[in-house]
Amino acid sequence: MSRRTPPWRHSCLFITGALALTGCSSGSAPEEAPPLEQQASALVPGPDLRITELTAPDSAKPGQPVTVTAKVCNTGDQAVYSSAMLEVYLSTTPTQQVPGPGTQPPPTQQLTQGQTDVGTVYAGQCVSRSFNIYVSPPSGFTGNGTYYLGASVDTQNAVPESDETNNGFVKGLMGVGNRPDLVVTRVDAPPNLAPGQAFSASATVCNVGTEYSSGGSVELYLSSVNGLTLPPLSGPPPVPVTQLMVGSALMGSLETGQCRAVPLTGYAQRPPSAPPGTPLYLGAIADPSRSVTELREDNNTFVQGLVGVGNGPDLSIRSVTGPASARQGDSFPATVTVCNEGTASSPQADVRVFLSTVPSLAAPGTQPRPLTEFPVTSFSVPALVSGQCATRTVQGPANRPPANPSEQPLYLGAIVDLPQGVVELREDNNTRADTLMGMGARPDLTVVSLDAPSNAPSYGPLAVSAKVCNVGTTRSTDVPVEVYVTNEPSLSVVSGPPPMSRMPVGTVNVPALEPLECVTRLVSGYSNVPGGTAMPNPVLYVGAIVDPMSSLQELREDNNVSPLSRIGLGYGPDLVVRTLTAPSSVKPGTSLSTDVKVCNEGTQPSSASTVGLFLSTTASVTSSMQYPPSPSQVMVGTVEVSSLSQGTCVLYPKTVYAALPPAATPTQPLYLVAVADVNQQQLELREDNNTRVAGTLIVGNGPDLVVTDVTGPSSAIPGGPLTLNVKVCNVGTEPAGPSYVMGVLAMEEMQSNPYLPPASSESYVGMTSVSSLAVGQCVTTAVSGSASTVPNADPASPRYLGARVDMSNQVVELREDNNTRMTSRIVVGSGPDLVVRSVTAPPALPQYGSFTAQVQVCNEGNVSTYGSVPLDLVITTETSLYTPGQGQPPFTQVQIPVGGAMVPTLSVGQCTTLSIQSSVVRPSAATSGQSLYLGALVDGPNSLLELREDNNTLTRATPIGQAQ
Repeated sequence: MSRRTPPWRHSCLFITGALALTGCSSGSAPEEAPPLEQQASALVPGPDLRITELTAPDSAKPGQPVTVTAKVCNTGDQAVYSSAMLEVYLSTTPTQQVPGPGTQPPPTQQLTQGQTDVGTVYAGQCVSRSFNIYVSPPSGFTGNGTYYLGASVDTQNAVPESDETNNGFVKGLMGVGNRPDLVVTRVDAPPNLAPGQAFSASATVCNVGTEYSSGGSVELYLSSVNGLTLPPLSGPPPVPVTQLMVGSALMGSLETGQCRAVPLTGYAQRPPSAPPGTPLYLGAIADPSRSVTELREDNNTFVQGLVGVGNGPDLSIRSVTGPASARQGDSFPATVTVCNEGTASSPQADVRVFLSTVPSLAAPGTQPRPLTEFPVTSFSVPALVSGQCATRTVQGPANRPPANPSEQPLYLGAIVDLPQGVVELREDNNTRADTLMGMGARPDLTVVSLDAPSNAPSYGPLAVSAKVCNVGTTRSTDVPVEVYVTNEPSLSVVSGPPPMSRMPVGTVNVPALEPLECVTRLVSGYSNVPGGTAMPNPVLYVGAIVDPMSSLQELREDNNVSPLSRIGLGYGPDLVVRTLTAPSSVKPGTSLSTDVKVCNEGTQPSSASTVGLFLSTTASVTSSMQYPPSPSQVMVGTVEVSSLSQGTCVLYPKTVYAALPPAATPTQPLYLVAVADVNQQQLELREDNNTRVAGTLIVGNGPDLVVTDVTGPSSAIPGGPLTLNVKVCNVGTEPAGPSYVMGVLAMEEMQSNPYLPPASSESYVGMTSVSSLAVGQCVTTAVSGSASTVPNADPASPRYLGARVDMSNQVVELREDNNTRMTSRIVVGSGPDLVVRSVTAPPALPQYGSFTAQVQVCNEGNVSTYGSVPLDLVITTETSLYTPGQGQPPFTQVQIPVGGAMVPTLSVGQCTTLSIQSSVVRPSAATSGQSLYLGALVDGPNSLLELREDNNTLTRATPIGQAQ
């Protein structure tokens, strides 16, 4: 076989992740292969191994064992069966030499850290290999330093490859020694800043080094370029040109591996080089004065992204959602949320919805529009004050862009202010297109959920339940669904045998499914740890793939894989906190009561253990064994847990003192956090699931009014009378004075900010007073008014019952962000609405056993029905019924009608109970021993025009029997 081989086997790797073809001098630039040569090499037959990922800790002590994981892909057209060795190196330069047979690079420059056999890699597949290395820096190491971590595959040239020049990979620098290493991983701040005004921000700083960090500071910057420069070590700092420090704070001490969100107050000012009106980059520098001696000083800067600085609006597309698929030319709904993230109000603006072949849309003002996008529809959003959002659901036809005549999926997106009629602080965030839609006449199978145990014994039985849905536009055929245990956090459909990184558990058949129909399948098999998994305490996942061989042509082939969940395989306990309760508020200097439910979900009994209880400003805590403790948390108590056999739980009531974390500000919302086995005395199958969070709660003095429930009718006539029943409670620590509660009909999530006016998408129902409330007292009051509609709103947009208490902010509360609630849906219109309210029948019946079912049907609309409509009694393998399309029968492989009756004329609010004789019949797709459920479907043919068509079915919660 003819293959490309460098004249010197010691090929070199340049820069992070890049592959060089020739040259090894540190001063040379990497030489890229000519495009024609690259294309020609892809046509050469044979395997081709490449490393695409390399993960390892950011730093390590000399001699410390660490786990390294390399992802190796075979991009050739033939499988690799022979032993291909994977070697990992540390090097003093960003160029690494690949040893040839019998040769080694100079030990002062590069040293091999470890190696492992890659194993079999089929053509087009990737495998991950994890193994432990003992960190040994090259000779000349003086105690602390940084080295480039890299790897190469097939170092012994055992595999004849179509390309021998791409076997290496460099991850980047790794710190080696006994020092801390401070990095900024995140900066949070408002998306736009008012010039000269103070703003709140936070910088998350982590110590990724090997030793404790005593302190230091973090500085907040605004920059005109996408990068920050460390200030000089000595002398007066020069006047920055592209960057300006706008805030600073002490970060406190950090243990190895610990992170902290450091609060900062910044002042929005422009660097001297920044032109007025241009967005700026927001970033931070950890330890800018270099007061902490670190393993690395080159990684202390971080840039989060752009922010607007000025006085003006900033319209952005928060989200765009739509159906999973649509037929060419059919109308479909799209829901778009537009927000004003600026510092001033925005006027009414145009929004246009598009379908695109790429996950992006051209910027507003681009003319002509590119052929990769096609307009769906347009609408207007009203004027929005700063911080306000508006959500609209609109309808439009599904048509392909000119550049996409095939049936590949399209991206649904939107553009706000396409004509650029609004002068904004930022113009780079007016588009969004990241919702993938299938388009055409094909099925589309996807695994929507997976129910698997948290742990299982190695090589023991394992049962996993997978729910598969057809979200396409046509009926599917029978295909298999397979369940795997994998050591990788993702699965993909591959050609040929599955890679060694995943082990099959089992496979079952998925029956043919109608569009929007689902089926649940139980997959049983045995659990095995995939080869190449780092041991002990392997990190494993369980997942499923439907149609793993891609035998069914679908609208989309990228969504056949289920979400993955962690699973522990082996023998040992696994302690988790399943329940944790917390009050809404507590007075300073007093105690709080909580219930802590601890379970052993492992495969062996656990000995006695301890649960640690913390109050924290964040939803996570660090181990209590770390010293000094994080100022963002304080341990407030412990729960002593007795020994637990596998599968058992114990509930412990506990009262603890409500101490504030040192970093907490007065009345700051806090989290109650419970950590099982806080002292790490148990050797558990999993250590990733020991934490449970409750809250938030407030430690302070004051009332806190919340709306806990809003009830009302399911429909109302436009402009007609409407009464909402609103329950208001005082969950604070002091009595609340009189206030008012307002009832609304809302089209989107209601905002609780007392300084924002009600959204334009809310229609006012009425207002009533609320009397004074003692601590813990609740009152339910009626709010009466009319069911008005929102001007220019799409009639198809759903509306919900909502309420807002103390909207005038007359009661000073512990919290002002929890004064609203939105509950059940209401339809504003005229018409009947048939709803199945109950289905009763005897339980645990044998197959073919006779029974009488009682089905109650009510008209919850505001207009009487005329004439009778059909009701079908259905037996299904699912816990919910499939609703057929217009004119389609309710019979599928998953569900079967077993009786029926006619529903008589019903006046408004009237109900009727029908008795239906039937027998237990098994649907054709039911498997032996599978539970069968009884349900009812009213108006299956859609012959009656109703206010709502999505509430015509009901399935009994308990099975009526089992398939034989």
